[in-house]
Amino acid sequence: MWYSENELVEGETINIYTALWNGTKNPISVKVEFYDKNVILGTREVTVASLQLKDVYIPWKITSGDHTISAKIISSSSIISGKKETVVLDRNETSNDKKFVSVLIKNASDEPVSSADALKSQVDKATSEINNIIPENVSDSVSNSFSVVDEFRNKNYIKAEEVKQETKKEIETFKNKEKTEKQALYPKVGVEEATQKPIAYIKLFLFSILTFILGNKIVFYGIIAFVAFLVLRFIYRKIRRR
Repeated sequence: MWYSENELVEGETINIYTALWNGTKNPISVKVEFYDKNVILGTREVTVASLQLKDVYIPWKITSGDHTISAKIISSSSIISGKKETVVLDRNETSNDKKFVSVLIKNASDEPVSSADALKSQVDKATSEINNIIPENVSDSVSNSFSVVDEFRNKNYIKAEEVKQETKKEIETFKNKEKTEKQALYPKVGVEEATQKPIAYIKLFLFSILTFILGNKIVFYGIIAFVAFLVLRFIYRKIRRR
């Protein structure tokens, strides 16, 4: 299974593809159904010439949430002298391709924004309202106290995001290579590549968490506050035991 777009965005319409290989000496006519879990997304009827590979696709309007995409040949027949004869195929379905699509968030101008940008907008709005309430001298003092910490957060967020995007590109390279190898008669996967791929997924997972924490002020400062609370409680308990 593959898609006309690498990134799946809620509300957009893309094509879902699969490929059919006819290894017989006669043309084969097949009916293919595409599924999202148990829901039929569409059906296509195609004829594949002898010893030919042919792709088939359906349009799909993307929705948010978890998806399990697959395709299956529900009927097939060999065309001999212009007549169709039903045949049973050894392999008639694809493996499941699991995808997750995030909810698309839009701003006041009806333009799509990321969840991080939406949260940042709310934090900035709340910060602005708080600054209007707090006296100016107190606000300046608090702002100066957090400027160093926030600069640290921003710098490390940028670095973590760069590593995250590089890891995504690395994983995409692995996927493209796998598609090529699947079409080869004798696919080869080296030991080094087999090790690098799971490491890349773990790395992407860890840096996705890190960028989420560093990119969201509420989460970042909430964690700092929680850690500070634990430290102060530990010190307090130590003092009480003396």
